[in-house]
Amino acid sequence: MSKKTIYSDSVVSLSEGSGGSRKSRTLLAACELYVSMGSHDRTERAIFAELARQLLPETNTEDRRRISELLATAQEAPPETLRALARDEDPVVAAPILAASEGLSDCDLVAALGRGPEGLRRLIAARPALSEPVVTAFFSTADAETLEMLLDRGDISISSDALLVLENRPDVWRRLAPRLTALKALPASLLFASFPDLDHAGRMEAIAAAETRALAELARKKKPNTLQTAFKPAVLHDLVAAALSGGVAAFAANLAYALALPADLAAQIVDDTGGETLVICLRALGLKDEDAARVLVRLYGAKRSLDDLRSLLALFDRLTPRAATIIVSAWNENALAPQPDRAIAQAPSHTPQFSGAARGDTALKPRPALPDNARKSRRTG
Repeated sequence: MSKKTIYSDSVVSLSEGSGGSRKSRTLLAACELYVSMGSHDRTERAIFAELARQLLPETNTEDRRRISELLATAQEAPPETLRALARDEDPVVAAPILAASEGLSDCDLVAALGRGPEGLRRLIAARPALSEPVVTAFFSTADAETLEMLLDRGDISISSDALLVLENRPDVWRRLAPRLTALKALPASLLFASFPDLDHAGRMEAIAAAETRALAELARKKKPNTLQTAFKPAVLHDLVAAALSGGVAAFAANLAYALALPADLAAQIVDDTGGETLVICLRALGLKDEDAARVLVRLYGAKRSLDDLRSLLALFDRLTPRAATIIVSAWNENALAPQPDRAIAQAPSHTPQFSGAARGDTALKPRPALPDNARKSRRTG
């Protein structure tokens, strides 16, 4: 008698047995027989799948865990059985299947990511290969630490859909922005919009991309001066005066007004220890070299070294006004884009994320919404 015949007869005999205790152990015995065989025909797979469908709910936790371990690397395990184990309420049962089974589809993995918990998501993140839809599901559901694990693999494809999903999770986005930049995963528009959250290397890459775009625009323009934006002298005078007076909150408020920035973003820019973001703003405003130097020295002189200040001034010197304007415009567009989560984040109980010295009066005296043409009134011409 062949081994396959013994398997079929044994499974039928086990399944016809009586008694709850015996039935609860039947599936493990059948599973041990199933995985001991090198291959399975359609009938054998169907028999085992049906037995699992009937008896898995009656099988105790210990046996389900053992069954999951056996089937995780088994050849030709029935997909429906693998899905049932992957959905098990006990994460220890689901873990081997989600970590190693090749019988799960992308839909199965996406569903598992939606269910969680985070420990199972991290097991999926370590699977040998992940498709684009699965990666997108990660960006929608996983926490920042799991996503950092995912990005550190270096072999995943990040779609525009994944980035769009991540934009709706601002806290996670800010944490991952430097990594995404290092992986060259961000298109220029997102690179510009994310500038305040990038590290130094990412900011330099964003500036290089903005300069490239500015050159391309210049090549298309017959009159280069049409690319320049000039702000009213009074606006710039008030801004410089606020910086020199020592009131960083007042300076942040003036900066928010001049560039039509959200108050939180202006506070983040002024509190930023790097200084590159403020340099972008000063160049976009068209400040004179001497005024920009006075502002930078006043705001950073006490907390940055002389070499750091020289680096910021050198950056201001080589940065073109148009490149700076391109980056600031991306911040404006990002602030104006519909973001449903923002209404929740700005509920009365909300504590601003950026609560440094620059928040000051801006937090206590929120500015009213500006009309569409308000920004134009700050410019000459």
